[in-house]
Amino acid sequence: MSATLSAFIFINREQALRFGHIAWGFELASGQYFYGSTDHLLRRPIWDVLALARYASVAPGDDVDYWSGQGDFDTMIGDMASGPHIRYHACKELPVPAAEARPEPAKVMAESFKEGGWSVLANNCVHQTHRLLSTFGAAHLLPDPVRDPLGNFSLIPVKFFALARGEARILSPNTVKSGSCP
Repeated sequence: MSATLSAFIFINREQALRFGHIAWGFELASGQYFYGSTDHLLRRPIWDVLALARYASVAPGDDVDYWSGQGDFDTMIGDMASGPHIRYHACKELPVPAAEARPEPAKVMAESFKEGGWSVLANNCVHQTHRLLSTFGAAHLLPDPVRDPLGNFSLIPVKFFALARGEARILSPNTVKSGSCP
């Protein structure tokens, strides 16, 4: 077993009026990863004010465009770079000592997002990713959007990604490399 298991944050900087959108991934065991997102897609023009108001909150049990996958590193990076719904532009790898990593509880939590609803101010992609990767064991590498939602603007996906402690790497839909985020 390796000395660390890694968590990942993925960012799409173009979604949500360029505030961005976060997705997540984590290592289940050496070489196997579980990853996904609640992409919560707005399927109406941005000027449709009623659709935008409905978009701000999704009741538990309603469709939040949840998706997940499981596979090796190259599969995870390839899926995130090309995206089942949207593509992600960059990732950060957050190594966690293997003895402290909790992949199984994190996987159970991730799967609960499918039916868990969504709210722009209380249960968005940043909240979900923070809870999930904290459960995995990476809380010390993440900003806390609940304790400091506006102090560092960590509730905003692009800021959350920027403040997470890991090296940012660009994802390309045509290039998938083994190892750390390409």
